[in-house]
Amino acid sequence: MTALWPDFDNGLLKFINHLGTFQWDIFWGYTTNIVAWIPLYLFFIYLVVKNFSRQKTLAIITTLLFTLVFTLLFTEMIKELVQRSRPLNDPGLQEELRVVIRAYGYSFFSGHASNSMAVTTLFVLFLRKKQKWVYILYLWPLFFGASRLYFAVHYPTDVFVGWLAGFLIALVFYRYLGHTLLDYAAYREAVPDRK
Repeated sequence: MTALWPDFDNGLLKFINHLGTFQWDIFWGYTTNIVAWIPLYLFFIYLVVKNFSRQKTLAIITTLLFTLVFTLLFTEMIKELVQRSRPLNDPGLQEELRVVIRAYGYSFFSGHASNSMAVTTLFVLFLRKKQKWVYILYLWPLFFGASRLYFAVHYPTDVFVGWLAGFLIALVFYRYLGHTLLDYAAYREAVPDRK
């Protein structure tokens, strides 16, 4: 699929990529690594367990899993449909970039951005009435997405659209699946088991 990409994409990417230094490569390398965020995932789960009953926690985790699977599949489907080369694989651009890491597959849109934004948005939506500070969790997808620009494995539009897609997917799943499962959990808690 041929698409017209905005003119600012290459220039902004080169600007961000050329801000890099060896010292910052270490920080951003850690930031872009999914495994490095495991403590944050565990913290998310801890917040849910601490703030909700067992039935509601199960409802939230189920919503999260369905949202994450859908986001992963939707992102990959769009990548295969659009087939935008990554900046590092673009012959007209790769000579102008600092190459620190390699990435394969297609670029549009960023799975790091969409998945992290979807997960964060879900947790914020579920926890916002119980923990007012929870909005600070949005720093995670911002750093995660920015790391993809720093290493020039995605264009800015890949990351911005990824954030937007993840946010919208989370809203839909929260509204239609999350609410339904939470209502069912509340019903199960209110009605004693009949034997």
